[in-house]
Amino acid sequence: MAVQLVVVPALDPNAYTGPTRLMSGVARTGSVTTDIMYGANGSVEFARWLYIGVTGNVSYRKWDGTDQTLIGLAAGVWHPIFSIMVNSAVTTATNLVWGS
Repeated sequence: MAVQLVVVPALDPNAYTGPTRLMSGVARTGSVTTDIMYGANGSVEFARWLYIGVTGNVSYRKWDGTDQTLIGLAAGVWHPIFSIMVNSAVTTATNLVWGS
């Protein structure tokens, strides 16, 4: 099934929001393998959510190719993090699941 993407213009003309889905909430999930982009069968998927099973730090790659690290994310929570991959360097949280 093809994913329908819509580019939503930002209210601020100097900002860019990036690709956005028409639906909200977690619709599709998958296990996180560090340093490998999300998706199956060669398709690249971007995640809107990351589930953290065990508290820790998460280093991830954003859709624009830049990396960011979040420190001390709480366990047992879906965090609204737009990402395409979790980096193994600096990431100490475990039992990660991506959702889109």
